[in-house]
Amino acid sequence: MTTQETGSSEAVDSASAEYDAALKKLHREEVAATLRLRKGLHYASVGEDRSGPNLVTQDGNIVGETHTTSPGILHDWYAVKPDGTEFGPFVTARAAAARLIKD
Repeated sequence: MTTQETGSSEAVDSASAEYDAALKKLHREEVAATLRLRKGLHYASVGEDRSGPNLVTQDGNIVGETHTTSPGILHDWYAVKPDGTEFGPFVTARAAAARLIKD
């Protein structure tokens, strides 16, 4: 690890990257906290837009995530369990989310 001079452009870039990562983590935790309060199957984006990845909960328990590899009009959604097992593709994010509770 290199030491950076306070106020250098490298130190500013590093601090900015850390700040961005912290904001993404905060957003994910806020979404998770909201979803944990809900009964039934729910999902919400933890990404920068509505195309995910989506955090998925069932009766307040996090059961995995969904994501798409085609952000165009023809989405192909995948479901990913916490252990990394992936299923898909599915036509909708809802179908992918439902696959996570099939077992």
